[in-house]
Amino acid sequence: MKFLSSLSTASKSTPDLVAQRLHEAIATGELRPGDRLPPESELAQRFGIALMTVRVALSALRDMGLLITMRGRNGGNFVAEDVGKRLAEAARRTPFNRAELRDLTDWRRAISGEACFLAAERASPEQMTQIREAGANFDKLLHQFPDLRFADARFHTLIAEASGSAHLVRAETEIQIALTDVILSIAKPFGTRHLTSYTHDPILRALAASNGAGAREAMIRHAEDTFSWVTILL
Repeated sequence: MKFLSSLSTASKSTPDLVAQRLHEAIATGELRPGDRLPPESELAQRFGIALMTVRVALSALRDMGLLITMRGRNGGNFVAEDVGKRLAEAARRTPFNRAELRDLTDWRRAISGEACFLAAERASPEQMTQIREAGANFDKLLHQFPDLRFADARFHTLIAEASGSAHLVRAETEIQIALTDVILSIAKPFGTRHLTSYTHDPILRALAASNGAGAREAMIRHAEDTFSWVTILL
């Protein structure tokens, strides 16, 4: 799992960095509702930090309602089943407006478009399999919100990872977190006609054909489609 890489503690306290890393993994679909986290000792080892630091971070996420802890033989730390509701409650406290969404979409065109271009050229067969599976998972969850949002974020972050650029992965992660905040903050139901034609198929076809320019163009259209239907629902 990508979120288990070592931490850089240059600018934030270590517990904050751990909490941020896990929050990002949830918001981008890497950790899903109900997923069990690795044992605390493994988290400490993988992050390269003290066990007590991990426990402080997990406690903060429990206080936010993002994690639950179960005791006993089959216990551990789990992503809350209603984590989408918890994230939505937080997002609604600082809602996006149309101008902010337009700016986010412009940034997305640049970052996600280039990630698609490079992924079309660089993705390994294993990465393409993961991307296709993520696309199929999104289609399967079309009327299951907020799982649909997490599946969408996972699809795009996998493409960024396939680009081979750590900077693009970081930027795509930030974009997907922002989109999660925007989309989860919308109170209207998402099983609407605006989503019935919402698809990743053009992106997938271009990636499979190693067509970088086509993948970029498909991604830009996809970003604008997202802007259009989210604007309708805001």
